[in-house]
Amino acid sequence: MVFESFSFSGKSINCYGLEIVKKKLKSIGHEIKPFDNKSENPVLFSLYWPEQLYDFMKWRYNMNPKKHVIVGGNTATVNPAPLIAMKSDVFLGDGELFDNGNEYIVSLNTHKPVKKAFCENIYPIKFEDVQDNRRTFCEMSRGCRNKCMFCQYGWLKPYRESDIADLMHTINSAKTKSIRIFAADRFQHSKYPEIRHILDKKGKCDTGSDASLKFILKNPDYLKYTRKIRVGIEGMSTKLRKMIGKNYTDDDIVNFCLLLVENNIKCLDFYMIYGLPYENEDDVIQFKNLLIKLDEKLPIGYTIAIHWNAFTPSAQTPFQWASSSYYYNTEHMCKHLFETRENKRIKIMHKPKFTSKWTILRRMLAIRSSTKTVNLLYNVNKYKKAPTLLVNKYKEIMGVDLCGEWPLEKVFPWDKYVIYDKDKMKSLYTNRILKQQ
Repeated sequence: MVFESFSFSGKSINCYGLEIVKKKLKSIGHEIKPFDNKSENPVLFSLYWPEQLYDFMKWRYNMNPKKHVIVGGNTATVNPAPLIAMKSDVFLGDGELFDNGNEYIVSLNTHKPVKKAFCENIYPIKFEDVQDNRRTFCEMSRGCRNKCMFCQYGWLKPYRESDIADLMHTINSAKTKSIRIFAADRFQHSKYPEIRHILDKKGKCDTGSDASLKFILKNPDYLKYTRKIRVGIEGMSTKLRKMIGKNYTDDDIVNFCLLLVENNIKCLDFYMIYGLPYENEDDVIQFKNLLIKLDEKLPIGYTIAIHWNAFTPSAQTPFQWASSSYYYNTEHMCKHLFETRENKRIKIMHKPKFTSKWTILRRMLAIRSSTKTVNLLYNVNKYKKAPTLLVNKYKEIMGVDLCGEWPLEKVFPWDKYVIYDKDKMKSLYTNRILKQQ
């Protein structure tokens, strides 16, 4: 059988996950060609970020109506509903198990939820990316052990590691000097020091930098393997961090930063979320006080880049019922974090500060879209100057506030199509969040 493939992936028209599918299909005798709108061959499409739905819609409705479209990827797996309404089949889960059968595929004819495909073992493939600089991508692990309440990566799929022998083969055969050995948290891999030894022996430069504070504090020796660290702090206060599953105290964060200084890592990137459920001015003040502590402890001139992102509740996580940051009052952040600073020994860069209200609204529509709201997706830009009208239209169709808290008793658009551990997520949400407020 002949398949075609296409993807929106940054500046590339391909992606690692789609390459996995193509390699599997070739191994069992299928032919893979580039996308050709004039043909009637089925086309495989990868969709990772929710907002890519808007680009997908334009592409889908301007293509040959006779083409059969099969969509996979993270966004497709967590909420197939809008894609199904766009006359596309959706494959759920790990692409290695795609064979054009029906076991993991949902469509307009699906009448009950379908399980997601999870392969027992993962095998890294050599994927060369050609966006700005040539580099090879190689998957170190899939899933995440951390289980943060807001993050799909820990809930969507179980944690699995690539075998060290397979990683060695991929690294040794890579033609580029730069390699991104990627994972949700690369320090979680049980053989991480050995992986670094292989990279160093081959003279390869690992461009990955994401890691978790939790694993660094447990394995401080790993810091000798890196010159740059990006870490998710996310919550502004100890209370918020505990609520979302990142149980770090201010002292933990200070000690972590001092470890970086000891290992000659001269700058640090914090990922932060604002507008978390029940966040208030006191949480902002606590984060300001943490920055003051860091200013007192770290060397003069040390740089911390803080990357802020507005909270949006992701599908198939314990936070899927939560209200988004659309209604969040950002005045407290301006007052305590951006307009004044008590100490200025270290350099603090906030980049970016805020996500626009319109961007939050577009994300929420993509995340919570159903088979009934596809027209809203298609016409979303008509509401840019009247966003309240879009919120009202969604409520008129779905009976719920697009950006607000989702009622516990109401089904989600994805519940009809995907089997997932909703009861466990609801228990976590009610017991660890609602009852704590």
